[in-house]
Amino acid sequence: MITPRQTLAATQKSTIKDHLMRGETISKWESYERYQITCLAQRVHELRRAGVQIKGKSVTKNGKRFELYWIEEKDRV
Repeated sequence: MITPRQTLAATQKSTIKDHLMRGETISKWESYERYQITCLAQRVHELRRAGVQIKGKSVTKNGKRFELYWIEEKDRV
C-alpha cells in the first residue's frame, strides 16, 4: 500500500526533476520558496539513486553557504 508520505515524496521528486530538466538550477531556499519543498537534498539523493545525473556544488553568497543543483544539458534527454 502506498502511503500519503510516499505519494508526496514522488510528487516532490517529479517537481524537482521537471525544474532541473528545464535547464534551471535550484537551491534549498528556492525549492522552499517556489514549491514549499523543505527536503531538497533528500529528493536529489533519491533522483540520483534513480539514475538522474544531477550535479551540485557549494556556493557562498552574502556569507551564507548552500548547495546549488543542476542537470547538464547533455544529460537532459
